[in-house]
This record gives sequence, structure tokens and C-alpha cells, in this order.
Amino acid sequence: MQIKKLMVCASVLMLVSSASMVGQAADQEGHEADHAKDKSKTTDTKPDKKAPIVIEADNLSFSDETGDVFAQGNVVVKQNTDTILTDAMRGNQKTTEVWVDGKATLQQPGTNLVGTHTHYNYTTKIGNMQEMKGLVGRDYVSGDNMELFPDKLVAHDATSTRCPAKVPDYHMSAERIEIWPGDKMVAYNAKFWIKNMVIYSMPKYQTSIKKGEEDHNAFPRIGYNNSDGLAIKQNFEYPIGNNVAAYADLKYYSKTGFKPVFGLIDREKNYAATLEQGYYQDSDDNWIKKEPEAKIDFLKHRLGNSPVSYIFNVSYGKWVGEDKTSWHQEENLYFSHDKINLGKDLSLNLGTGIQRIHESFDDSTINNFKFDAALTKQWSPKWIATSEYHYNDKTLSVFNYGAPDMIRELDLGVIYKIDNMNKFGIRQRYDLDNDRVYDLDYTWYRSLHCWQAEITYREKRNELKVNLSTTRW
Repeated sequence: MQIKKLMVCASVLMLVSSASMVGQAADQEGHEADHAKDKSKTTDTKPDKKAPIVIEADNLSFSDETGDVFAQGNVVVKQNTDTILTDAMRGNQKTTEVWVDGKATLQQPGTNLVGTHTHYNYTTKIGNMQEMKGLVGRDYVSGDNMELFPDKLVAHDATSTRCPAKVPDYHMSAERIEIWPGDKMVAYNAKFWIKNMVIYSMPKYQTSIKKGEEDHNAFPRIGYNNSDGLAIKQNFEYPIGNNVAAYADLKYYSKTGFKPVFGLIDREKNYAATLEQGYYQDSDDNWIKKEPEAKIDFLKHRLGNSPVSYIFNVSYGKWVGEDKTSWHQEENLYFSHDKINLGKDLSLNLGTGIQRIHESFDDSTINNFKFDAALTKQWSPKWIATSEYHYNDKTLSVFNYGAPDMIRELDLGVIYKIDNMNKFGIRQRYDLDNDRVYDLDYTWYRSLHCWQAEITYREKRNELKVNLSTTRW
């Protein structure tokens, strides 16, 4: 039985009780109420599988007897945050399944996929899509076939890149790529390409795609500084279990030689545990070698319903410096407030915490209290300015590596966007206790399509730093 769009209301509403499917002409007030519910949900709230499936189209037809539904023209099929957009579809209200022979767009939080021959079950959240391409998080993914599951996506004969160009400057290809959105990506028989050249391959490759872990980059990075010379850096990660992976961060410097890091990481729901060994360098170019170090990072947690969150980590290991060796034990507890909006394009970030360090070298214990405040002002589309205050009541320790430079520090910075390809920034670090400029840095940021170059001149140190890496979108 076929009816016009505006006559669907009564018949389709009767189907909701048996199959949870409603049409576009359902009562507008109820539609707005459902939308408000979706907006009020937090990220921890699971979607309601019994929520109604809303079908909007220029033309709808359905059968009470078989449950078959046909839609044509500007078709939108939606349940909670799962949406399919297409020109024509067929489905069944009893099995809550949708089939699209032609082109379809599947939208989920953080995911936007376009493909053909799409099949999706809104109850089981299982389906598939052919000739697929689209965006998962910040990764552009394509594949001959994509399997859809409630917690992951599996792409076959697939590629992945963060370069949005039609012909990307770099990409990874693989027989199969498994993606847990917002968590991790695993590729099988992976090849890594720069333009049309394979630079290396791995039988199995894993990388974290969690927010804040973007530095784990599968493609080489090039750098330079006065003390270490020219640098070539490369990350690798190989999964050896559901949550456990082995990794290597390989770095070679023309002046200081090979400085690798090797380790194991276990990523659990609320924490990550690592065991690693190798060479580490801080922002002041101080080196330390860990032989090895064990560390547990408890992930960010909110204090009840307050705007305050905290992180905690603890580590223990053997540190080797140029002239001393010590068993280093460290605990860090840090609280941060959600960004505070103070006015138009003006925001404030606040944080405070305590750090405890014990060294076997001299049996010393340091308890360092820290406080941070940062103001950010977007003056215009081209100008952004920052003003930061940092306080550490202890700056002395057995090792210079990672130690605070000043007790009370004022950082002032400004970045000017010259055009879409170029930005220029100035940053000044000021030692408030000794009334002196500690650092004055000038940085040119140059976008090279899907690569990013940063050239910094540190005036107070007469030092030049250069970094070239794939763009982290």
C-alpha cells in the first residue's frame, strides 16, 4: 500500500509499538522531544536500542502484513545517533533492517562513511557497506568492503590516511584494518606509502587513536637542533594481545647517534601500564636513559558532577645520566578545571597538583607543589594570544631531565596567521623571581599540504630547531 508523505502519520505511529519505526509525518512535538533527549545524553550513556526508528522521505510505502517498507527521495533513516542518508531504500519494520542498493551515507558519532550496497540492522548494530570511503575520527578510510559492528569497524582491502587530498601525500594500505573508534586501529599486512613509494611494511600494525595520543605517528619525522644535529624519527607498534602491544620509538641523530626506546604497553579501560627502556630527551635537550622503567597512568576521571577532573600516575625505574645512576620513583596527582569562558573568545584554564620524587642516589625525597593558569584570547581570525602563569615550589633534583626551570614563570605568546599556509609566533618565558627573560622564541609554521614544518629560533640560547612531520589534524 503506497501513500503520500503527509498521510503517513496515523499508520506509521501504530507500527511503533510493534517495531519501533515511525515516519516523517509523525507529530512534530514528539520528534522535538526525542531530539532534546539525544542532546542531553552524556558520552557514558548507552543508546536506547528500543528507541523509535524514524524514516523521512518524499515518498513512503509499507505493508502491515509483511512489515516491508520502501522509501524514495531525500531518505533519512535515524535511530538515536545512527543515521543513513540515501535516495532510495527498502527495509523491514519487523526485523529493523535497511537495504540500500545505490549510494548511501552512514553517520555515527565521529564517523561519516559513504558507500554502496549497504545493509544495516538497527537492533544488532551489525551491517556492511561496499566501495566505502569516509572519515572515522580524524582518519580518512577507504575499502572495498566495510563490516559494521557495535564496537568496531572492519575494512577489507583498505587504506587509511590523515591527508584529505584526493591523491594523499602519504597513506597506509592493508588487507584488513580494524578500527575501534576513539580507541585504536589495527592493520594486517600493512604497507606505508609516501606518494607512490612503499617505505616499509609490517605483518601487523597497531596505533592508538585516542585523543591526546597523536604523537604516535607511523610515518617518519625529520628534525634538527644545534646540540643533536639532524634527526630522523620513526614509531612502530605491534599488537601481541587484545590490549597489549610492543612498541619502538627509533631516533637517530647525526651528532649524538642512535637513541631508541623499546617497550610494552597494556591499555585497559581505566589505566595504561608500560614497561620501557631507552633514551629520553626533555624540552631543554637534557638526556636520560631508563634501564628500564615501569609506569601506570590512570586515565582522566571527573570528580563526581563537578567541573574538576584528575589524573594520577606512578613510575619506578633505573635512571642513568651522564655522571650518576639512581633508582627513580615518582608519583604525580594533577587536578584540572574545565575551560572557563570569561567572555567573547576569552577563556581560562586552571590546574594544580603535587609531584613526589624519591632518588636512591642520595636517598632524597622531593615534594613539589605546582599550579598553572592559562588565559587564551582570540582577537581575530588572524590573531591569538596566550598568557600563562606556572608555579613550582621545587626546581632542584638529582637529574636535570624534566626538572622545572623556574619557581614562578610567566609565559606570553602570540600567533599571527599570515595566510592559509603560514603562521608566525613569538613566545617569551619570564623568570619572575630573578626578573629576567629566560627564553625568547620565534617560530614560523609552514603548512606543506599534508605535512607541517616548524622552524624555531631560540634567541636566548642562540639555538635553531626544525621539525617536519605529517600534519596532525
